[in-house]
Order: sequence, then structure tokens, then C-alpha cells
Amino acid sequence: MKKVILALVACLMVLSLVLAACGTPTPTTPTTPTTPTTPTTPTTPTTPTGGQGQPAVSSDKPAYGGTLTLCNAVDILNFDPMDWVGGGPSLDLNMNRLWDGDWAKGKAGGYGTGETDWATSEDVRSHKIGYIAEKIDFVVNNDTGMGEIIYKIRDGIHWAQNPNSRAAVISNGRKITADDVVFSLNRCITDPMANIYRSNPFLRTAKITKTAPDTVTVEVPIERLLEAAKRFGDSTFPVPKDAVEKLGNLRDWKDAVGTGPFILTDYVVGSTVTLEKNPDYWLKNPVGPGKGDQLPYLDAVKWLIIPDSSTRLAALRTGKIDQFYDIGYEEAKQLVGAEKDGLIKVVQDTVHTFPAYMRTDKEPYSDVRVRRAMMMAIDQPTIERDLYDNTGRLVTWPYYYSKAYENLYLGLDDPEMPDSVKELFAYKPDTAKQLLAEAGYPNGFKTELICNSTEADYYAIIKDYWSKVGIDLSLNVVEAGALRAVQTGRTHQHMVTSSTGPPSIWPMLIVMTGEGWQNTSLLNDPIINKAAVEIGAMAITDEPGAMAKTKELMKYVLDQAYVIQNPDYPRYVMYWPWIKNYSGERSIGYFWVHSWPQYVWIDKTLKNSMGK
Repeated sequence: MKKVILALVACLMVLSLVLAACGTPTPTTPTTPTTPTTPTTPTTPTTPTGGQGQPAVSSDKPAYGGTLTLCNAVDILNFDPMDWVGGGPSLDLNMNRLWDGDWAKGKAGGYGTGETDWATSEDVRSHKIGYIAEKIDFVVNNDTGMGEIIYKIRDGIHWAQNPNSRAAVISNGRKITADDVVFSLNRCITDPMANIYRSNPFLRTAKITKTAPDTVTVEVPIERLLEAAKRFGDSTFPVPKDAVEKLGNLRDWKDAVGTGPFILTDYVVGSTVTLEKNPDYWLKNPVGPGKGDQLPYLDAVKWLIIPDSSTRLAALRTGKIDQFYDIGYEEAKQLVGAEKDGLIKVVQDTVHTFPAYMRTDKEPYSDVRVRRAMMMAIDQPTIERDLYDNTGRLVTWPYYYSKAYENLYLGLDDPEMPDSVKELFAYKPDTAKQLLAEAGYPNGFKTELICNSTEADYYAIIKDYWSKVGIDLSLNVVEAGALRAVQTGRTHQHMVTSSTGPPSIWPMLIVMTGEGWQNTSLLNDPIINKAAVEIGAMAITDEPGAMAKTKELMKYVLDQAYVIQNPDYPRYVMYWPWIKNYSGERSIGYFWVHSWPQYVWIDKTLKNSMGK
């Protein structure tokens, strides 16, 4: 079995979660302003872990200059941020959002507070600061049932100047205005090509207006307030109103313009993306020896498009690229020698699991005894041991572990975890048979799982386990498009695989409630529904309290065995030590995957001494 499972690792590809919100109930607190926090500097810096002989974090003041070379596994699909949120490495470096992650709340090269590790998608408000919006307030009115997000636009941020960009020529280095922001947000909810228009239709009715010369107000029903903040604040890049009105769109890479740390200057399809330093960037370094320095330090960032995994690893090993993320467990083993040479490896909290979601609204899956039997009939500890060498976790749904969300995660080793939940993850085939008999299935039953080819080998193992307790599993292997259609339409008659969403979606409980496709097991549990109302309301005013309430709810949710969970497996980011002020961060905020290069600098002396 170990060989079969190990063979699977190389081909696992999990469908990405397209986030959409479900209703959040009316909160009881009438007004709650929320202001992003200011970066702070701890008194004692820490040193990230690395390979043998890894140099300590430099205490010298950062140096300007140099080119950071990275790689992307896929090409850029679109350059207009309205169409493709986070669609390529360029968007995250040549544009800014209204608010996003606070670099100083992470490791920040050893000088941050360490409250998070920025290893995965994150939306914790206490870990965020304003970017284009220097201040964000939330206001709720229970009398009208409406909520507001008030963005105060930061003064002194200019559109980057680039004589080779038609859009940049039109905006001509002027300041970004509230009119630009209102135009950009409205564009996202009125244009049928917009990502938000397609994936969040309930936000199309949002009222977005300029309520003062420097202020933009978004008004939505209270139950949509959190999702509106996530989409408009974290998933949207404002663009210059005059440029889009004249050009129609910004899909041509030569029309790229933003307020970010770098300027897109060259793009070769399927090959390279080149970004050069924006000399008029507004942000300063918040922590460390370079605190107060004008960012960015780098002269340029170059992205190589390398689809082949082995080629990427070779480029990393030889120093042709400086960093790569989302490296699989088996791939990381191939770089052990490079680690000894100084390559630094950091574990990411990114989980790639594909649970089996079942129709809990119909028999036999409506019976908790059947669901529990299906879980206990699988030897998950052995699978986790053989596949991941005991480095993963077994509890991965509805939320996987992330440092930023550790206060809502309930793991098997948590003192609060009920024994009845621990039992689900232990291999107990005799108990499973007994539960099936009690539920009226002494000889088991037939079932079907719809999955794609990359998941079939894994579920062949599950099929074998279930056969031993009388459950006859048929695998219906379909291509990705057909699988997505079943997931989004929730048309499966028995079970279907789907991905585990990031914990950043936790306040909406969309994987456990409502009519959205993320509730793939079609749950309609009164206890969860009631808790969702309370958690959604509390999250607006008391995020820590809402997390604690969610963790308490997990004792019940996990006990119900609403999905067939899969163990996670480690993913890594690896980088060379000449990237200074870096600690393995991946996503500084909710969607800003590639923003960290604005904070780092290249130690060219160290790089040359290592012969790279």
C-alpha cells in the first residue's frame, strides 16, 4: 500500500476553492469601527530555521539593488485585475489593494512579532493594515438591517509612471483618488466579465459611493458585510478611472498600471515576466535594521515560467531561482543535499486534501451511525504514517491547521477534543460493522464516489478498506470540468470529492450551511445553523470570541462525521539565504500571494561567496 500511495503523491492536484459567501445573520451591536493595526518592532529578533550551516539573519542595514529571480508553474492568464484576481505574479507586485496583511505581524526576517507566519491565505483583522485605504471602519445598523464599510483613502499615493504603458501615460503619475476607488469597485459588480460579478452575485446590489473627498462607503445588508469586506478590500486592485474609460480594459500587459512597488516592463508568453522598481512607491519598511527605509530594496523581480516540476527543482538547486513555494513532501526529499549547502526549508500551512462529501440529506448518509462507521473503517493513522512519515495531521475539515487560525482549530491532540471524535480517526472495523448493523445495514450497502483521475488511486485504497465492512464503493472517474459541474451543482447522488477551503472563510460557515456549492454534503443541521447566526454576528465585533465559539462548535461538528476526511501532507517553501529579511512567507494577507518581495533585499556578497 505504501508504494501505491507514494506513487499518488506525484500526481495529486486539488481543485481550488472559489469562495462565495452565505448569509451572515443580523448582529446585535449597532456600530463597530475597526482600524488596521500599526506594525510594531519586537525587542529581540529571532532567527528562522534552516539547513546545516545556515547563516543567521543579518543585523546589518539592508542594501539596495539586485534582482530577485522566482518562478511560476503556470503562465499569466489575464492582466486586468477585474477579470483575474491574483491571476499572476505581476498583479501582486505592481498593484495595491485597499487593505491587506501587516508584514510586521509575521516573522519579517526575524524582526516581526510572530503572531502569524503568512504561510497561507489569511484574513485576521488584527493582522492587517491599510494600504490604499489608510483606515477602514465597519458600521452596522440593526434598525435598517444594513452595514457599511468606510474606506478613508490614503493621501500621496501615485499611479506609477511608465512611458511604455498606455494606461500609465493616461494617468500620468497623478494621485489615486476616491473616484478611482468607487469606479473600480463598481466595475467589479457591474461588468459581467468581472470575477466578483461572476462568483459573488449577491454583491451586485452593493451601494458604492464617495461620501467625502477622501472617503468611499460600501453599503450592503448586514449578512453580507464580512464577505463584502473580503471581496472589496482584499480581492480588488483599484485602477485609474480615466485610463479604463479611454482604453475599455487593461487586459493587454502593456497597459498595466498600478500603485505597487514594481512596474511591469516586459512579458514573454510562457517564458518570463520582468518587473522593475517603482521609484515613486509610497511604503516604508516597518521593522528591523531597515525600519523607515523607502521600499522596495530590489531593482527588479524576474519571474520564470517553468511548468515542469523537475526543471523547477533543478533551477532552485543550482541557484538559478532564489525561492520556490508549494513544494511537495517527496519533492523536498530530493533537495536534502541542497539543504546541506544552505538552502532553507520552511513548512507551509497549505493543505491539499480532497475529502469525500456525502449526501447527508438522504439515506444511508443521513444516519450518523453510518457516517461514523465509514470513518472508523479506514486506517487513517497507517495511511498518514506510510504517506507522510507521521508529519501530517488527520483533522483537515472543515478547517485545517494554520498558525493564524490556531484558536479555532481542534486537533486530535487538543485536551478539549472529545474521545468520541478521536474514535473516528482510529481504525475500528469491528465497531464499524456493529454500527452498520444497528443502522439497518448488516450486510453493508453500495455507494458511488465521483472523483477525477488524480484522486482515484487514493480512493482505491479507501474502497479496499470499506469492502472489509461490507461497503461496496464504485469509483466514477470523470475529467476536471465534469467534476466541477457536479460540485457546483451538487448533483451527486452519493458522494463526490472536493477541496478543503482555507480557514480564512471560517466566519461564514459556508462549508456547513446554506445553499452554496461549498456545502457539498448538503448539511442542514439546526445546531450548526443556529451557531452560524451567532458566530457570524460576533465575528464583526469580536473576532477572537467568534473563533473561540467556532472551536467549541467543532466538538459537535467533527463528532457527526459529515465528510470522509483525508490526512494532510506537508508542503514547503525553500529559499537561498542570500534573500535577507525573508522567513518563508507566502501570502501576506488574503490573496496577496507575491507581495513579500517588496520587503526583502539581496546579500550579493553572500551569494557570490556561495558560488551561485
